[in-house]
Amino acid sequence: MKAWTFSRKVSASIALTSLVVVMVVSGFVYVTFKHWTESQEVDLLDAKLRQFELQLGEVGFISSLLNPGSGEGTGMAALFEPDLSSLESDLDEGQYLQMLDSSGLVLAEVGTEEQVNNDVKYTAERDIELLVFGTVKLQLMDSGHSRSATAEREIGRLLLLGLLIAAVVSVITGWIVARSALKPIRMMIGEVRSIGANNLSQRLHLPVAKDELHQLGETFNSFLHKLDVSFEQQRRFVSDASHELKTPIAIIEGHTHMIQRWGKKSPEVLDESLAFMMDETKRMKELIAQLLLLAEAEEPLLDGVGEVCDLHDTLRELIPQTVHVNPEVILDYDGSPIGEAILIRMPRGASYQVLRNIVENAFKYTPKGGTVSISHFIKDGQAIVIVEDTGIGISSEQLPHIFDRFYRTEGSRNRAQGGSGLGLAIAKAIMERYGGSIHIDSTLGQGTKVTLRFIGE
Repeated sequence: MKAWTFSRKVSASIALTSLVVVMVVSGFVYVTFKHWTESQEVDLLDAKLRQFELQLGEVGFISSLLNPGSGEGTGMAALFEPDLSSLESDLDEGQYLQMLDSSGLVLAEVGTEEQVNNDVKYTAERDIELLVFGTVKLQLMDSGHSRSATAEREIGRLLLLGLLIAAVVSVITGWIVARSALKPIRMMIGEVRSIGANNLSQRLHLPVAKDELHQLGETFNSFLHKLDVSFEQQRRFVSDASHELKTPIAIIEGHTHMIQRWGKKSPEVLDESLAFMMDETKRMKELIAQLLLLAEAEEPLLDGVGEVCDLHDTLRELIPQTVHVNPEVILDYDGSPIGEAILIRMPRGASYQVLRNIVENAFKYTPKGGTVSISHFIKDGQAIVIVEDTGIGISSEQLPHIFDRFYRTEGSRNRAQGGSGLGLAIAKAIMERYGGSIHIDSTLGQGTKVTLRFIGE
């Protein structure tokens, strides 16, 4: 069986709700009207019975009461048979009037007895005193064929007919309302389907009203923006990675041709080409390792998975190795008191990689006689490390791009001094993966200050 679409469900819901409301209202109207008509019918019967009582008490009606015949009663009542035929014109269709003595014997009757005996719906009784007969009971019965009862049935039929019409109208109204309400969503679906990988810059048209559809459109546009940025970064990453790998491969290829042509005859050319090839191979190996490290750092951290390390121990291991990057730069670092641990929620290898990238950059881009200072402290549950140098600095135009992959500032574009352009991207990815942050302030020609905030244990 084919599943119902959302629009059909909305239409059915609206129609069903409308139908239920109409049924409840119709039922309430019918029950109220029925109760009112029943009350009115009883009141009318009682009023008519009082009218009959007055007529029986009139002098002109005595002749009808003393009609000679074989009555059903006892005593004088057995000699006379009351004639109620003059009252028949006042009876409605389906009404039946009886006169009974004190023992319940019927003295006289008039009306449609067959219909009444089959279905008596309303009854009114009154005890009266009559000449000769004494105390008798007048009983007026209605089988439901009177005008008010007929009106009740007609109202019921009209309500039933109205209910059927309301059902049809509810279905049509539900379909129209659902189609109108879902029209903006259909337009949104059409716009979304037209967006592909080649036009991620396209955005959905937002409705003027600040309603749920506007929020949905804003959310999807925000998602498209993030996706567009991600695709652009991916394309730039592939382009930059291809460029970075293309250079060493071209160098290796060139020296391979040199070896083929002159390497066998010239040992000097062979040794020089092999040395270049080894350098470029090492450079490619480091680049690939950094790409794998970056990919790993950008993977989400699993819940409950986490290690704790001592930041002080990491710095003590790192600093003796990084000072050799530029021995002519002065290091200002006092360390921590012996035995004082700075625990952070990050594996030892990850913290070492972050600090190495930052500290090596500080030494690499600080000229002879400059200073690199390292300090750390605990604040608000965070371990904060500040690495500050008096190096070449970064311009305000370049500062927003320093965390982009393969980005190099003007002072680090030569292959001898500059790296692959992945160091800061890796550091940022690792910090964010473990809940930390990295912030860089720099002034061109004066130096750079890097602030690392680790989650403390």
